Amino acid sequence: MESEDPDKLKVSPLPGETIDALKPNDFPSMSDAELNKRYVSEGVRIVVEQARYPLNQILGMFTDTFETESGKTVAKYRRDPEYQRRHRWDNGRKSRLIESFLMNVPVPPVFLYEYELARFEVMDGRQRLTALMDFYSNKLALTELQHWPQLNGRTYSTLPASIRDGIDRRYLSSIILLNETAATDEQAAFLKKLVFERLNSGGVRLSGQETRNAVYDGPLNNLCIELSETIELRTMLGTPRKSEELIASTRTEDVDDPELTDLEPDSDGVKVTPLGRKMYESMEDVELVLRFFAYRHLDKFSQGLNRITDFLDEFLIKGNNFPPATLESYRGLFLVNIRFWHQIGGASAFRVEGSKRHFSKIAFDALMYASSALDDSQRATLLGEPDRVRTALETMYDEHGATFGGRRTNTTDAHARNRYAIDALTAALAAQS
Repeated sequence: MESEDPDKLKVSPLPGETIDALKPNDFPSMSDAELNKRYVSEGVRIVVEQARYPLNQILGMFTDTFETESGKTVAKYRRDPEYQRRHRWDNGRKSRLIESFLMNVPVPPVFLYEYELARFEVMDGRQRLTALMDFYSNKLALTELQHWPQLNGRTYSTLPASIRDGIDRRYLSSIILLNETAATDEQAAFLKKLVFERLNSGGVRLSGQETRNAVYDGPLNNLCIELSETIELRTMLGTPRKSEELIASTRTEDVDDPELTDLEPDSDGVKVTPLGRKMYESMEDVELVLRFFAYRHLDKFSQGLNRITDFLDEFLIKGNNFPPATLESYRGLFLVNIRFWHQIGGASAFRVEGSKRHFSKIAFDALMYASSALDDSQRATLLGEPDRVRTALETMYDEHGATFGGRRTNTTDAHARNRYAIDALTAALAAQS
C-alpha cells in the first residue's frame, strides 16, 4: 500500500485496465464566423423517421424473433435494454392508457433507436408498450377506469366485440432515431444521450445513473447492475431485490431516515427501507459500484470530482471496452472488498461516526479504495481482529471528520480521504503484529 502523497495515491492497475486521460466535453467561445463554419462543417444532424403501428400488432413486434446469419436468435424490436427505469406502472395506470385508446384520446409517440440496421430498441415509451402487450396477451384485467368503469375486470378477449374491434383500429405513433445519424460510436453515444435527456426533460427528473444507462449500455454497465444485487451491498443500503422491485405509478417519496420502515426482512434477510427503495429506483446502488471502479482512475480526470457526472460518464465509455478478463477481475475485486467491509461493520460499515443512521458515499469510496489496496493475506489478518479495524476507523473519523463531510467533494479531499483510510488499515495491521 502507498500512503506518502495524497495526490499520487494509487492502487495497482489490473491487466487490461489502463485508460487514457478522461476529458469532459469543453466548449470554448467562438466568433460568429467560427460558429457558422462549425454548423456547416460538423455534419451532425439527427435523422429520424415516423411510423404508426396498429395496436393489435405490437405484441407480435416485440415477441417475434428471427435467426441471424451467425445463427443467433434475436428480436427485431427490443423493449428491455438495460437502461430502462426500475419503477413500473401499476395496473390502474396501464388500464387508463387502454381507456385513452378506447376514447381516441391522443397518446404521445414512443421513441425508438435503431442500434443496428433495421433493429430497434425503446428509448422512451416502455411503459406504454408493456401495458399494450399485457392487454393483448390477456395478462391485464382492466381496473380503475374513470369513464368506462363498466369494463373493470375485463381482459382483451372478454371485451364486447365492437369495443375490441374499436381498440384494434387505433394506432400508436413512433419516432425513430435512425442508425445513419452518427458516423462513429462516440458520436452515436453523444446524440443518443442528448435525445434521451431532451425526451425526459419534461417529466420526472432522471438521476445521472439512469441517463448513463440509457446511452452507455455495455459490458461494464451490465456488470455494475449485476453487482448492485450483491446481498452485502443490499444489506448496507436497504435496497430490494430485482425480483421484488417497486411497482408504482410514482416514485417513492423522499425520505431522510433509512430506519423508517415496518417491513419485515426479505427472504435474504435484508431489511428494505424507504431510503433504500429510493436509491434503487434512481439506480444509486448501480452508481456506487461504478464509482468503486472509476475511483481507481481519479487521477486521470483533469476536472476532478467537481464534475463527477462527466467523470463517471467518461469512465463508463472507456470501461465498456475493457477485455472480458479485466471485467471478470473487476467482479472479483468488488465482491472481495464489499464482503470484507460487511464482515467488519455489517449494515453500518459505511456510516460515518456521528451519522450512524445514514450510508455515506464518501466513506464507501475511501474505504473500498483502501481495502482494494490490500492483498488477500492482509485482509484475512484484519478479518481476524475486526475490533481493531473499527477502532482505527473511529480514530480516523475523530481526527478527520470534517474531510468526510458531504460538501468536501474536490479531488484533493478525495485523495486525502483515500490516504486516511489506508493509514487506518495500516494502523490496524500494525496493532496486530
